[in-house]
Amino acid sequence: MRPMRRWHARPTERRRTILLPANRLSWPPIMTCVGLALCLLFKEIAPAAGSVLEKHRPVSARSAGGAGAPVGSAMAVLATLEQAGVLPPEGTKEADRVIRSVIQIQSLFLKSADPAVRNFLQRAVANKADAQTEQRLAEFGATGWTAEVLEALADATTAASPDELRPLSSGLASFNLSAEDFQRFMQLIKDGERALASQGRTFGEVFADQRKMMPGATAR
Repeated sequence: MRPMRRWHARPTERRRTILLPANRLSWPPIMTCVGLALCLLFKEIAPAAGSVLEKHRPVSARSAGGAGAPVGSAMAVLATLEQAGVLPPEGTKEADRVIRSVIQIQSLFLKSADPAVRNFLQRAVANKADAQTEQRLAEFGATGWTAEVLEALADATTAASPDELRPLSSGLASFNLSAEDFQRFMQLIKDGERALASQGRTFGEVFADQRKMMPGATAR
């Protein structure tokens, strides 16, 4: 018989203990630790952005206040990808890279004043949302990652040529990211979409469910 290990439900659910095979992914138990790490990282990132970047952020993002909403959104991304079954095993270098990408790429598109970064986000969302572009960008500016923005960026990235992605290099580097980091994360979103579709769910549906259980959740 395979050894078993325990994990506990999230604080918002009735507490219960579930036995899982030891070789199965077990991201849920580390979500609280991830949340604490995200809080610390966002507190460090915000001052580093400086006043020049601050004035280029959407008004909704400047007025939202605190790191709760972006932290909760980042945690919801990880939980959605975990439900899709596309996350690497916890504790591996690849798992650490995913967590870092969720945090840093969100910060990139929230805070960077780089014109190439801003234009790429604007075009990606416009191609996906059309008439709702401004609304989608405002939601992202206020709360951090949304399913709509993630899927729009993933579509734009996978469809782009290397020459089209090259202008992002400078902006990515300023947030300690490489083009490979960005492309890997966007491909992970596409993998998550496909995996959830095979389960009869959409990425947006699962993300919305997970977001309700994370810090900074708002009624939508």
